[in-house]
Amino acid sequence: MKEGDDGSIYKKSIQREIIEAVERMLPNARGLIPCALLFEMLRSAIALDASNECRNGFEIRIGKQLDQATVKDLLIPSQGYAKEERYDTECVRRLMKNFYRNYTGKDGHELITVAELIENFLIEIASDIDLKMSTFISLADFSLAASRGILQNSDGMYRAIDIYLDKHRYLTESEREEVCHLLDCSKMSPEACLHASRNERLPVRVMVQVLFAVQLQMRETMPKEIKGSEEGRLFLKGAEEEEAATRGCNSEEEVIKAEMEKMSSKVLELERECDMMRREILNGSCRKARKGKVNMWKEMKRKLGCITSMHDCNCHVKKKKVHPK
Repeated sequence: MKEGDDGSIYKKSIQREIIEAVERMLPNARGLIPCALLFEMLRSAIALDASNECRNGFEIRIGKQLDQATVKDLLIPSQGYAKEERYDTECVRRLMKNFYRNYTGKDGHELITVAELIENFLIEIASDIDLKMSTFISLADFSLAASRGILQNSDGMYRAIDIYLDKHRYLTESEREEVCHLLDCSKMSPEACLHASRNERLPVRVMVQVLFAVQLQMRETMPKEIKGSEEGRLFLKGAEEEEAATRGCNSEEEVIKAEMEKMSSKVLELERECDMMRREILNGSCRKARKGKVNMWKEMKRKLGCITSMHDCNCHVKKKKVHPK
């Protein structure tokens, strides 16, 4: 071993002792030390191969105030040649456990912040080609289980899944379905549903679920749009004036009902379009469907003895003789 190497090892040993001593002197209360500074000391402890007690101490302090962290803070590089993934996801998992274990909030604001933080973290690491599917699912499941009923929107999770499927195109259909089970289609925005309905990377079953979610959204939003539209307000205003003049018009509820019935045809038309899209996905392309219908018609004509087209069909029907009285 060279003399320079001995000096480097000695210097690293001194630095390790310093970071371990600093960790022992730090207070444990939440918020006394900036979260970004704690992350910097944790990175130093990992790089210097500090003791497990030292690293655990930093992770516990960070976990108590994880809602103050940023995605950049969570991007901790993996150490050692044995690490296959780019970032230390196990460390992030431990930080999440520490946060939920020590959480004492009442309004749920910190839970929402951490759930969104983990979603953005997944979006950032989803492009890592070496990221294992089990790791991605485990982090997402942990976040969803802890924030169930808190987050009202699944767009962030959909974006992370979309990036992961795009960068890992070798996944089988069943594996893609396993990844997509994290997605709650009923909580996706109309824009995300529109993108998902055209996303060829999603499994067919998930695309059908998205179409059902679109149908439900239309049923919920159409009455609200009718009631809040300018046309609806003018209609109600005219009805009220007519009621004051004649003293025999329908009530406001009846007017709204009439307007909703007037727009019902539009809702039915949109639902029929969704049904057509769903059938196309399940049964294949429209060209194959039309070809199947033509073949079925030809088979029917063959069985009836009509070999030519429908206009040239010379099906002979034996007439019943009528005897004169």
